[in-house]
Amino acid sequence: MDILLFIGTQEAIFLLVFAIAGIAPLIFAIIALVDLFKREFGNKTTDKILLILLIILAPLIGSMIYYLVLRKNYPLKHKAQWKHD
Repeated sequence: MDILLFIGTQEAIFLLVFAIAGIAPLIFAIIALVDLFKREFGNKTTDKILLILLIILAPLIGSMIYYLVLRKNYPLKHKAQWKHD
């Protein structure tokens, strides 16, 4: 804990930037995986498995590829209609 007393402003900014850069891919991957599970794949379960692996193994690049290229190919799942008796 004593080492934190010797950190200057530049070092604190440097650590903050690297902390944000380290957490950002994790956040993007979680958002992409949540969106992925909301999509309808039909008989294309292989596509879903490959997309999950892409996002997990390369979080930043995989999330960007999913959002920019592949997301529009799969429609959202329809919510079930509740019947009231």
